[in-house]
Amino acid sequence: MFIRESSRTVPVEGSFDVIVCGGGPAGVIAAAAAARNGAKTLLIERYGFVGGMATSALVTPISEFRINDKQHIGGIPFELMERAADLDGAEITRRSGNFPVNDEILKLAAQRLVLEAGGTLLYHSWLADCVVADGRLTHVIVQNKSGRVAYEGKFFIDCTGDADLVRAAGFETTKSDVLQPASLWFQLGGVDTDALAYTFGDAVDGILPISEQIRGRLTELNEAGVIPNFGGPWINYFFHPGMVSINLLREPTDASDPEWFTRTECSMRENLDLIIRVLRANFPEFADCWLAKSGIQTGVRETHHIVGHYQLTRDDILVPKPFPDTIAKGAHVIDIHEPHTNDQAELVVLRQEYNVPLRSLIPQGSINVLTAGRCLSADGPGFGSVRVMATCMAMGQGAGTAAALSLSSGSDINQLEYPTLREALISQGAIVDFDNCSSDQADPSTVSSSAAVGGRAR
Repeated sequence: MFIRESSRTVPVEGSFDVIVCGGGPAGVIAAAAAARNGAKTLLIERYGFVGGMATSALVTPISEFRINDKQHIGGIPFELMERAADLDGAEITRRSGNFPVNDEILKLAAQRLVLEAGGTLLYHSWLADCVVADGRLTHVIVQNKSGRVAYEGKFFIDCTGDADLVRAAGFETTKSDVLQPASLWFQLGGVDTDALAYTFGDAVDGILPISEQIRGRLTELNEAGVIPNFGGPWINYFFHPGMVSINLLREPTDASDPEWFTRTECSMRENLDLIIRVLRANFPEFADCWLAKSGIQTGVRETHHIVGHYQLTRDDILVPKPFPDTIAKGAHVIDIHEPHTNDQAELVVLRQEYNVPLRSLIPQGSINVLTAGRCLSADGPGFGSVRVMATCMAMGQGAGTAAALSLSSGSDINQLEYPTLREALISQGAIVDFDNCSSDQADPSTVSSSAAVGGRAR
């Protein structure tokens, strides 16, 4: 059954060079990069703050900026971490490059980053539709307390995570038949962190390894039907004695299906209440714990992907390619979470960083639309590594810079000269060398258990 909406005239509230939809890790950096490169930039965000999964879903640490004692992500993403650290809201000295962040402080640091770059923020506004004329996207339409309003743009960057703008514009997307599960992160106070450290043993670079004692007992309770399936648990110290941040709850879902995702949100909040009571009853370290905060929303790992000019693959991760249009690097493990068990479906530790090409961010057929973040074009294993937040931030700098340079050169987004883009990124501190690739990356058979790599699995 269908109904027909009344036709309406939508007011155009402003005109911008670059419009970024979605203020998560990729969107914040994309907007700052575009603005710093001279583009009049608008960042549209549905919440009243930016930061995405790092702030709305409490995901920490932000992974990862270093591998093998070598930094592979710099530029504006690292600057944001430095800003948060200056506010006592991030730890950026960890050799692993996995940087814990305080979500509240990151909200402020990221907001300042965009505004000080000259960008414009529009909060509490949900992307509703767009207008395409002669193959070129001309306006986005948002829904907010003013009703439906439009903003004109010359270039657009989809940082929604779910390819919302790309799909609205009619470009092709794809979605796996089996999606990685969502996770509800939470922070606990009142934890005996001294005893917890004894239980877990020495932390690796500040991150607690998975306690076999705690995981074992939770597995027993899961097998007895007392608690649902879980991941990890990955338990990280959270800046103050007695405080921890926990990644434990997981559930299969499709976050692009509102009814299913609503059921997931309700279910996981019930399970959060259950798991806190279970922690108190079964582990002395948590006997007096209390819920400090849970994610404003459940953390999403994947939904839609664009069909781009290039699909980043498992082979590109394991055997890095010298892409001339490299705009970012990644180094996270290939980490694919199993939606129906307590384990990882695949976990491969990498030996070196790999390259992410601009072509993986451009939808096929696009003239002035590109993406950054987890809706890029990648196969399952490729996505299993590239989806993490530090890499998404680096993609954001590449996308924002590419949009601004395309504007100034008068070219379509897929006609941008790669050397020009590369030079601009390097001048802004981005690490985009692509000619030092080694064929000795990782043995595809080298698969670690979820317990073996502890806090690195996200």
